Amino acid sequence: MHASNTIIEGNKFVSSDNQLVAARRPVRCDMADQVTSYIPLVEPASLEDLSQISNELKLGIAEHENKDYLEVVNGWLKSCDGLRLIEEETVPVLYPRIPGVKPARKDNPHNAWATKVAIKGEDSGLLAGKTVAIKDNVFVAGTPLTNGSKIWEGYTPEFDGTVVTRILQAGGTILGKSTCESQCFSGNSFTSASGPVLNPADRTRSAGGSSSGSAALVAAGEVDMAIGGDQGGSIRLPSSWCGCVGLKPTFGLVPVTGSLGMEPSVDHVGPMASNVTDVAKLLEVIAGYDGGRDHRQNPHVTIPKYSQLLKGDLTGVKLGYVKEGYEHATPGVKSAMADVITLMTNCGAVVEEVSIPLHLQCGPLFTIMLASFYRSMIECNVQPPGYNELYCVSAMQHFKQAFKSRAHDVSPTIKAVSLFGEYLKRKDGSMLVGRTMNCRSVLRRAYNDMLEKYDALIMPTIPFVAARLPPADLTPAEFVKQTLFNTGNTSPFNLSGHPALTINVGNVPPEDADPMKLDDATKLPVGLQIVCKHYEEVKLLDIAFGVEKIMAQGSKSSS
Repeated sequence: MHASNTIIEGNKFVSSDNQLVAARRPVRCDMADQVTSYIPLVEPASLEDLSQISNELKLGIAEHENKDYLEVVNGWLKSCDGLRLIEEETVPVLYPRIPGVKPARKDNPHNAWATKVAIKGEDSGLLAGKTVAIKDNVFVAGTPLTNGSKIWEGYTPEFDGTVVTRILQAGGTILGKSTCESQCFSGNSFTSASGPVLNPADRTRSAGGSSSGSAALVAAGEVDMAIGGDQGGSIRLPSSWCGCVGLKPTFGLVPVTGSLGMEPSVDHVGPMASNVTDVAKLLEVIAGYDGGRDHRQNPHVTIPKYSQLLKGDLTGVKLGYVKEGYEHATPGVKSAMADVITLMTNCGAVVEEVSIPLHLQCGPLFTIMLASFYRSMIECNVQPPGYNELYCVSAMQHFKQAFKSRAHDVSPTIKAVSLFGEYLKRKDGSMLVGRTMNCRSVLRRAYNDMLEKYDALIMPTIPFVAARLPPADLTPAEFVKQTLFNTGNTSPFNLSGHPALTINVGNVPPEDADPMKLDDATKLPVGLQIVCKHYEEVKLLDIAFGVEKIMAQGSKSSS
């Protein structure tokens, strides 16, 4: 299939001479086929197969009972073949496109593009004239998906993620897939199989992860907007370090249909842009119920016109400055926080220090959730069964085969998570994960109790500015440490599901800068994280819009 002469129409890949190149349709058979001969969906079990399973599970099945169980199991397996008679749901591809290409290094200065492609949406709509990058864990039909890992080489989705379709329906133009970290498992930007993503503010430093390419492209002005994914901070971390606006929406507000996640209870997809208005517009387009394809969604939520409700008046707005979120920040970050708080109070906001001790105790909760990530990502082939949602079977099949043949190609972090998850499963079963899930409701309540007293909670998104990219010769332990060192203020809100937004509130010199060479060019972005109650994105965006206005006014007065 050549990029120059292949166009996707509907769910078919059609060449320029109108010949069918490939198509994915449900396999059907006639009743006659069912009665005569066919290849079973699952190979029938043997006595040896079931005996081995019985011994491993210590089921205590007597030898004379084996044939009875074999009859039952093989009967069920034969019944599975009836699946051939039922047509699976398919998602139509609504907009034609030419499969993308990897840009040359000279055209990809920050290594932020995974694939370049041009897909034009409707002529009119809220996003008309806007260019968008899609994180490379989200499906774009006919365009290769890498998820930042060698293990996904050779996989091309056959349908668009829901957010992709909605962007195109709203008039947006998709320019390509943005580089993401290896299987989205890094808050740093050096783990992608295609190499490190460079921060536009300083190419020797990390762009943050795992939506590293999305943030770098927005910050560099190569796109107006981008889609990111967020399981522990992966929208907010790179947005903070690159100096743009990134929003992790309320859990379930934006459908994750047609994307690769980590674990269903922490997966989020959300908007990134250079300003609050564009973030609001993109959220307005991608949010909302997906017709039952994402089991985490509330079908009764009404999506407001976020972009039309931005006023930015901070008068009387009460903000709780979370002590546990800033007390370990560097002096430069603390200074930036003090400056923006002064500006906010001068505009009528009320800012008070508050204490939420549980905020600092989220480390063990997120660590134990790694075992659940392992089950979802590895054991269940990226999409755990049992949920009422749309399954991407081709992605599941690809990962199963690829992991079986080339597990050595996953990153050291994924290897460590696999070892941890498998060991914990064998020693503890799921008890620790169960206890962690119970603790998450306590954490959620701790934030909610404080949000009853305040309109929003604020803190630094990351308590230090962008770190230097690490050397290539890291040991596995050093590698893992470098991927998970900056999520302390972001991951708690993946666990609690609250909407959280980061916005740039100034640039400060890094702690490791040469004091003899300090100038504006050496300063790096600082992000302010704002958190509101569930489904209070209108308030969250309006507060952020107010911060954006006072920062712009401060910039004008200082110049």
